Amino acid sequence: MGIKDLLRFMKPYILPIHIQKYAGTRVGIDAYSWLHKGAYSCSMELCLDTDGKKKLRYIDYFMDRINLLQHYEITPVVVLDGGRMPCKAATGDERQRKRKANFDAAMAKLKEGNVGAAVEFFQRAVSVTSSMAHQLIQVLKSENVEFIVAPYEADAQLAYLSSLELEQGGIAAVITEDSDLLAYGCKAVIFKMDRYGKGEELILDTVFQAVDQKPSFQNFDQELFTAMCVLAGCDFLPSVPGVGISRAHGFISKYQSVERVLSVLKTKKGKLVPDDYSNSLMEAVSVFQYARVYDFHAKKLKHLKPLSQNLVNLSVEELEFLGPDLSPSVAAAIAEGNVDPITMEAFNRFSVSERQPKKPVPSFKEQEKGSSFLLLPLSESEERINLKRSAGEAEIGPETVLEAPKYFKQDLDLHKLMLPQPDKDHMVIRTSNPSPAPDNNPFKIRRKTDEIKMEEYDLQELKVSFETNGEAMDVTSRKEVTIDLSKLDDSVIKQDSEENIEKKRSVDSKDVVEIQGHANMTTKRVRGAKPRAESFKVKTSYDKKANKINKKSSILDFFHPL
Repeated sequence: MGIKDLLRFMKPYILPIHIQKYAGTRVGIDAYSWLHKGAYSCSMELCLDTDGKKKLRYIDYFMDRINLLQHYEITPVVVLDGGRMPCKAATGDERQRKRKANFDAAMAKLKEGNVGAAVEFFQRAVSVTSSMAHQLIQVLKSENVEFIVAPYEADAQLAYLSSLELEQGGIAAVITEDSDLLAYGCKAVIFKMDRYGKGEELILDTVFQAVDQKPSFQNFDQELFTAMCVLAGCDFLPSVPGVGISRAHGFISKYQSVERVLSVLKTKKGKLVPDDYSNSLMEAVSVFQYARVYDFHAKKLKHLKPLSQNLVNLSVEELEFLGPDLSPSVAAAIAEGNVDPITMEAFNRFSVSERQPKKPVPSFKEQEKGSSFLLLPLSESEERINLKRSAGEAEIGPETVLEAPKYFKQDLDLHKLMLPQPDKDHMVIRTSNPSPAPDNNPFKIRRKTDEIKMEEYDLQELKVSFETNGEAMDVTSRKEVTIDLSKLDDSVIKQDSEENIEKKRSVDSKDVVEIQGHANMTTKRVRGAKPRAESFKVKTSYDKKANKINKKSSILDFFHPL
């Protein structure tokens, strides 16, 4: 709830801001303000306590904003509410009654089939529970985000952190939706921060130092400002009928004393002022000034500020309106999120959130490294290749890369856009099996792996040089095969002209032989290719008498130029 109409009244002092202003500093987070906002997106699931991850959307909402702050190099300090303040019991009961009425209305709309109207009532009925806070704490711990559970009001704990220097663990500002932070005396408060980091900022020092600004607070100090807020109505004490924020500001500006204002109110309002209003007002002002907070250095409770003279002499029981005192061990257990501050029972230490953290998107290099294709090396260079099968990877040294890669123009352009140029000194290739691909192309030339026998001619030299470059997952590589045909006579090879006869002839790759479903190899002269895991061998034979190709081959083979 906060202070009724305070932000509207202070609008001239509120300026637009981007959270980047606080880069490099520590900023406090009023956790329940973000939890309430996040709960709106899954209010029906939370109210009905359904199973599934949808009801954890409030955590996603919260962590998205935490990530936003971290993006701008801001250290978030999350502060959660603890136990209930005794003087806030009446307000809490009234809120619970309203939530119950809204829940009943939501269920009625749900039975009627009007889901849209039901969701609106569920949003009014939803409340942040200790269980929800505990779920958030588990995520904060896993993400190494600093947090603290206040013994009572998170606002008071945030005000305490705001009073400390940054070097002592203090904070430079507070992000909240609750105007109570101003009554507690927080120096800088940011309201209505959206998911882009834009919000509204109010700095108390500028309020007290402004000269020509209206409304004027020139003669105010923090104590008078807090008294004005209490007179206007707050969670600890409702206002006297007819006294709002403007009237409260006028009383404090004119009389400059809380006691004199109370005297005037009794005179002007008469019976409208409750008999115990004076005591209740002084207690409410004291809560904003002296509430109990957790000192994380001493690991025990302390007051927000040193007690005034009229409170020092009160007994421990009489000071419970500031928050009952707790032993250091209990206070520390609450602050660390190990004990429920409402029931004082320990949380299940093994309970974890059902929310799974989002996996970071891998970089393109990581995707490339995880690709699956196989390079078949030369049979004569097998000894130079060290296959590291235990690691699932094969490292190919610089001696294996024999030539520069060759591409078609469109392949080269795509390669330059998507991948860095290959490193000839070191390549890491996955040897895992690729995903199976259907081999049902009816137009594909089917070749047998029959050997072509050569009776009169021996194959002196076979060299296969290749490089493979491709995308991360599906790679089609073109290979170039060079065969030494120095001993083959002219009857085997159809020559275009006698001037072009040389000892070595290059055979350009044209027929595709699929290897492992990803890497393709092409050849023109060779009848078939028989891939193996560690070597690539081609055996050819020639029938001298028949002077023709094996009859088992497809008739389509006759249409290929020799």
